[in-house]
Amino acid sequence: MSRLRVLSVFPVVLAAAASGAGIAAGCSAEGERFALDRTTGGSANAGGAGGAGGAGAAGDGAGGPTGASEGFGGLINIDGGSTQETPHVEVNPCGSACGPTELCGVDELGVDHDGLDDDCDGEIDETCPCIPGQAHSCFRGDPSFRHSPGCFPGTQLCAETGSWGSCVGGVHADESCHMNDGTGCHPMQTAPLAKVDLKEGTGSFSEDALAGSEVWTVACPPGVDPCPSVGGTDPADDFKPLQSGEYTVTYTKRVAGGETATCAYPLFVGARGLRVELEWEHDRASVDLDLYLHKPNNTQPWTIGGSSVACGYGNCTLDGFLGGSSIRWFDDGATPPEPVNWYLDLEEANNTCFYAPRGVGDAWRANGQGCHNPRLDLDNISCVHRITDPDNPNFCAPENINVDFPPKDGWMRIAVHYFGGTASTDVHPRVKIFCNGELGADLGPTGFYDPEQPVSFLPEDSGDRFWLVADVLFPKPDPGQCGGSNTCIVRPIYQDEAMKTPFLSDSRTMVREFGPAYPSLSGP
Repeated sequence: MSRLRVLSVFPVVLAAAASGAGIAAGCSAEGERFALDRTTGGSANAGGAGGAGGAGAAGDGAGGPTGASEGFGGLINIDGGSTQETPHVEVNPCGSACGPTELCGVDELGVDHDGLDDDCDGEIDETCPCIPGQAHSCFRGDPSFRHSPGCFPGTQLCAETGSWGSCVGGVHADESCHMNDGTGCHPMQTAPLAKVDLKEGTGSFSEDALAGSEVWTVACPPGVDPCPSVGGTDPADDFKPLQSGEYTVTYTKRVAGGETATCAYPLFVGARGLRVELEWEHDRASVDLDLYLHKPNNTQPWTIGGSSVACGYGNCTLDGFLGGSSIRWFDDGATPPEPVNWYLDLEEANNTCFYAPRGVGDAWRANGQGCHNPRLDLDNISCVHRITDPDNPNFCAPENINVDFPPKDGWMRIAVHYFGGTASTDVHPRVKIFCNGELGADLGPTGFYDPEQPVSFLPEDSGDRFWLVADVLFPKPDPGQCGGSNTCIVRPIYQDEAMKTPFLSDSRTMVREFGPAYPSLSGP
């Protein structure tokens, strides 16, 4: 079966905010929405952010506070809820959010404490339950600093034990992020598929570089394979991240006298709304997996290729829309942030589908209606793993489905189908779910409760295996709460509730069934 491969981009930037609301004594709307400006943060020592974080990333940014810190806010000893010795913590004299205990969920003031270091002990949500594979943004140190220029959240994954792991990546209050000098090397933000001028992140640090001596290298988040290369006539102006997460950029220069100097800074990549990315091993012969998203709060059976209630390769690409198979889930008369089928943003850069590669972006623009919700940007039928140039049509990009303006309180179900292939070994799909740029779940690479058992598609599964991955919901804030939330709720779907095993079925069954009922909002 021949299918058009389509890819789309979001040239809007990830909000520099962890999940949650404002200072504990009140609530600031700042950072509670996805920022649409194209500014960069400021941090002269962003290399300490912990390596390539973001999507459950590697790097050593998981450590606790760096100790007593002089400067803005002074020193104070806080009684934390941890069993460890209470550290000295730099607090905000304009209103600290440090408290005596670690908190979970939303409090009576509407403040969301998930991902915050409420007791300022360097550990986050250490007493809060979670479901393995879930993820959220996290911010170490005094939570009141998390919207300060130069401060960026990291990412925290729920381990197989049902407890939150270390906070990885980001630039935090326990690193005095609010004091960082944005004139030197500093963090950057961009959207998937948008070209990035990496030199902007070097600031004044690159002013004395000898001509022709500058070199950039980029470390990608885990699971991004191949990692796009840095190339082009001007290498700094030709990096294109195709996936969300936190990248680590290393810059090296040579100055007069022959000495070399290096700095490192994070590049945060994210998109507004819901973005689901599917990846797998592309070095294992020809394998075609397909990503699906089911219509909110609908429980009709699935259809291979897609249907009026399921976004898939047959009806959710631009080719499908132009061919008359467009699916309509939302109200075209609505105005974002309400859900809408088609939306043409007055700011062209916000019509992120216009930047899809392989000529598809130009076709979206020529269509004149803006971007559709939902849409499948890329149906990756085949690719060449050794290619690292993201502009090459054979580059192994992830499949991804997007809903720019998701409905509130509407469960949406994510699934993966093993369409076909000739691999003689197992294939391991990996699904990352991003909500307004924040990682909400990373499912597949380590299974659920058993880290030694990743989700596996066997050679004999080709053409039939169907994985019901997870349900995702963007909660509607209570009227009494101040502001909305960048985060979503993700519930992995279990085959065995007691063992917490993934829900693996087959296409013959799923074209007759929807699967388990949508979850309730009780529990972790």
